Amino acid sequence: MSKKQKNNKLRPKTKKHYIKRNQKKYKMQQLQLGIGQKMINSVIIGLNEDDKSHVLKIIEGLDEYDIAHLIEALDIKHRRKLIDFMGKHINPDVLPELNDTVQEQVIDSLDEEQIVDIVNELDSEEAVEILEHLDDDEQEHIISKLEPELKHQVEASLSYPEDSAGRIMSREFVSMPDDWTVKEARKFLFENNELPEEFYTIFLTDSKMHPTGQIALDKLLRAKADVLLKNIMDYEIIPINVCTDQEEVAHMFREYGWMSGIVVDDKNRLIGVINIDDVVDIVHEEANEDMLHLSGVGEGDIYKSVVGIFKSRIGWLIINLFAVFMASSVVKEFEPIIAQASVLAVLMPIVASMSGTTGQQTLAVVVRALATKELTSRNTFRMIGKEFCVGLMNGILFAALIAFVTHLIFPDQHLISLIIAIAMLINLCIASLAGILIPLTMSKLHFDPAAASGVFLIAMTDSGGFFIFLGLAKLIMF
Repeated sequence: MSKKQKNNKLRPKTKKHYIKRNQKKYKMQQLQLGIGQKMINSVIIGLNEDDKSHVLKIIEGLDEYDIAHLIEALDIKHRRKLIDFMGKHINPDVLPELNDTVQEQVIDSLDEEQIVDIVNELDSEEAVEILEHLDDDEQEHIISKLEPELKHQVEASLSYPEDSAGRIMSREFVSMPDDWTVKEARKFLFENNELPEEFYTIFLTDSKMHPTGQIALDKLLRAKADVLLKNIMDYEIIPINVCTDQEEVAHMFREYGWMSGIVVDDKNRLIGVINIDDVVDIVHEEANEDMLHLSGVGEGDIYKSVVGIFKSRIGWLIINLFAVFMASSVVKEFEPIIAQASVLAVLMPIVASMSGTTGQQTLAVVVRALATKELTSRNTFRMIGKEFCVGLMNGILFAALIAFVTHLIFPDQHLISLIIAIAMLINLCIASLAGILIPLTMSKLHFDPAAASGVFLIAMTDSGGFFIFLGLAKLIMF
């Protein structure tokens, strides 16, 4: 089946989700007008004066999007005070709308009874999102107090690996045996009081709950009453295993143009559904995570305290300090040469900086290609060759340029111009290769390429740049 056909197959669900997303977008635009700085300042004044009634009057009537925006706009001290003022009257739907970091801070401000009341009002996937931030003992204690059906769903979801399809799937869907007639299906829909609030696709199964196909709701309504569902359903479905990583799930949605995907367990039984709005959140989350990891910062730093930001960044800086020490040790080995030709000390940072920038460019492209599955075993060697050629071309261009500039600045140092040109050429080629080979190696070793590659790249380009430049100087001049 072509990609276009698959899109058409699921088109009934498209309109619903586009309307929902556009409504949320409109809501956020309105929010910028309704929750302006003036209202935020009024809330802050009320919080500073301990005027609970004034604060509650301001936020009275605001929906979950407005309140979430207000909470995020406050600093940690005012945020906790606002939650305290709201007490048991906080809207449960607010928590899923919050940034993960703010969400954790809000949960920490609530007592156990409040958390139980809030979670009981949420869907299973939203409840899991809240509970997975808690430590094991507190999580287990709160789950024990949930309503029986929600408790079963939450326990089942938490039993699956973190960031897997089982954690993000929804258990609210409509399924029917594929040997029912259209009349039986309609009767089920009219008489069942526990159907989801909104649905546009019905999933069909055999007697063992194995998915066999799906049918759009409008197609069901137009079909003749005595027709079997299996005769009018769409057969071609690709189930998602419950343990599939969420990044792979997002890739499948992108690859097949899905609006929803069915989730099955290890016995190929239908147990849940993932919708496109969940996948949009995943793509946003993964893209932000990779971008932040490449920079060595944590997610949600804008909402953290000074101490929290310090803790999230100190590890990266310590690792980078070791990389700097490695580069310094290389320079120390060539100290006698630098003492005899001080011009080397002036020029050597240029080579290291240019190779570092070249490596970072390649690294960014490769990390993104790995995340989107665009870099595969079929095109890896072609990509390596391409990056080497780009590095070679850059090397030739900037080698000529730096040699010319060096000659203008130091007209009597002819050998220096030659040395820095050769060093520039070699380093840019090596940096381009390092930018692709390091993340590929990290990925093969099952490390996060975005988080781990940057450290090794910095160490290689700085230490390697100094070593090649000073080594060439020693070889040619001395």
